[in-house]
Amino acid sequence: MGNKKKSIGGQSGFTLIEVLIAVIVLAVGLLTIAAVFAQGSMILINTPVQLAAKEWAYEIIDDIAIRNDAGLSFPTSYAPKEINGKVLRAEVNIQNVGGGTDLRVDVTIRYPIKGNERRYETAVIISTIT
Repeated sequence: MGNKKKSIGGQSGFTLIEVLIAVIVLAVGLLTIAAVFAQGSMILINTPVQLAAKEWAYEIIDDIAIRNDAGLSFPTSYAPKEINGKVLRAEVNIQNVGGGTDLRVDVTIRYPIKGNERRYETAVIISTIT
C-alpha cells in the first residue's frame, strides 16, 4: 500500500511550462555572468592607463617639490605621454599659500577611455623646508 501517483495519459515528467521557466531562469543567469565578465575585462583593459595617470601625477608633484627645495623655477607645462595607445595630458596649477612659503599644487591628468575623457585629480600642499 504505497503511495503511487497516477498521471494523466499514463506519462509522468515535466510540463512544457516548467521547462520553459527553467530555460528562462538559466538564460538570465548566464547573461548576468557574461555581463560581469565583460565589465571585469573592461576594467582590466583600462587599469594600466589609470595607474599611469596616478603615477605621472605623483611624479609631477615630486618634481615640483624638488625644484621648490632647490629654489628652481617650475615648468609651465608638461609634454603629453602615451600609454597603451592613450594620450595622457597634464594640467598643473601652483599657488602660494600660508603666507607665501607653502605651495598648493593641483594636478589633473586627462586621458580618453571608450570615447570619453577621464580625469585623475590630486592636490597637495608642499611646505618649504627651513
